[in-house]
Amino acid sequence: MHATTGTMETAPVHGGDDKSPEEYAERAYQVGSRYLAAVDGILDEIRSARAETERIGQVPDATVAAMTRAGVFRALTPQQYGGLEMAPAAFFEGIMKIAGAEASAAWIGGQLNVHSFEIALMDKRLQDEFWADGPDTRASSSYAPTGQWKQVDGGYRLNGTWGFSSGVDHAEWVILGGGDRNFVLPRRDFSVAQDSWDVAGLKGTGSKSVTVVDAFVPDYRTHVLDDTYRDRNPGWEVNDRPLYHVSFLSIFNSTMANSAIGATLGGFEEFIADSKVRRARRGTGVAVTENPHLLVRLAGAVSNVNTVKQRHLENWRRLFRIACDGRVADPEERMKVRFEAADAIAVSLDALQEIWPVAGAGAILSANHLQRVVRDLHAMRVHGSAGREAAATLYAQSLLGLPGPDFESNPSMRTLVYYR
Repeated sequence: MHATTGTMETAPVHGGDDKSPEEYAERAYQVGSRYLAAVDGILDEIRSARAETERIGQVPDATVAAMTRAGVFRALTPQQYGGLEMAPAAFFEGIMKIAGAEASAAWIGGQLNVHSFEIALMDKRLQDEFWADGPDTRASSSYAPTGQWKQVDGGYRLNGTWGFSSGVDHAEWVILGGGDRNFVLPRRDFSVAQDSWDVAGLKGTGSKSVTVVDAFVPDYRTHVLDDTYRDRNPGWEVNDRPLYHVSFLSIFNSTMANSAIGATLGGFEEFIADSKVRRARRGTGVAVTENPHLLVRLAGAVSNVNTVKQRHLENWRRLFRIACDGRVADPEERMKVRFEAADAIAVSLDALQEIWPVAGAGAILSANHLQRVVRDLHAMRVHGSAGREAAATLYAQSLLGLPGPDFESNPSMRTLVYYR
């Protein structure tokens, strides 16, 4: 790792099968530590591009290049393809750091990476194609089954439009939902609707729609959800190592919380720096630090978000430890993590709104970063992974020993989350 440039050196390439669980975990955290140092080296560069990110409605190429140098997009790529295959908690903490600088960059950094994890569970032929050009290959997604697909000899024919594909402008592949399976398509097989993203929050994620016209997807480029349900992921033939036995759905639903936590803490940092010099414009013009309401709100808000941050990271240290021990997390354990990830997003937004009334009139200026963080957090709160009430229901069902959602009659990602 080169500290001055934020460049992450490629990890040694080896399968890892000859390592003990302890050695595997130690390597995964060591790689994660170097990655975190590399991320620290690019944060100023990411901050400097905030206005450009907002203006163009996508993360600028220069920011993506910086994240690539730091190893962000190879964090969950298997080692044999040149990836880092790091501990999830380290990857998550890096996304939090990026979110503190700019939320949209963190959002696509998390989203595009978690898709690499899904690719690692799929047929080796797809993996060989996907990472043929290197470990930083990226796939965006749109899992809602809004298009059309028809089974044909050797695969499927796809047509239609899928929306909200975060980071698609920086992706070489896309994963599209088809109900009981997901389809993986290379860039040549889809087009991006550049005018389909006009929003108030998370503008820089560029979560645009993609259109497919009569594209053929061979069977080996599909992720059949029943394979995950029945523990027969074909990718395990080549990636039979602890990281890839962690639940994909748990990784997916926990990733967005990193952006919320990091963005909120970054907003607090700027609020604190501003409050140290700001004076009330109404009344006597005294320092705002003499306002007891500001002090009380700030203390509670910062404490609450730091609490859910540590809880979230510890949850992922525990899930990774379970996998390294050769065990499988049961539904109660995973639904706890699922609920607490969604809860972290809600707590982050609530904490940010707690300090908003004492942020001062200048907080609404377009040049003030805090108002953008507020808009971004509101956008995150309506994402499917932020559904605290739905996640609480699944967690409570597992606690009470009640039956979970029926995957057999409704084989979808929504029902699979409870079981795998």
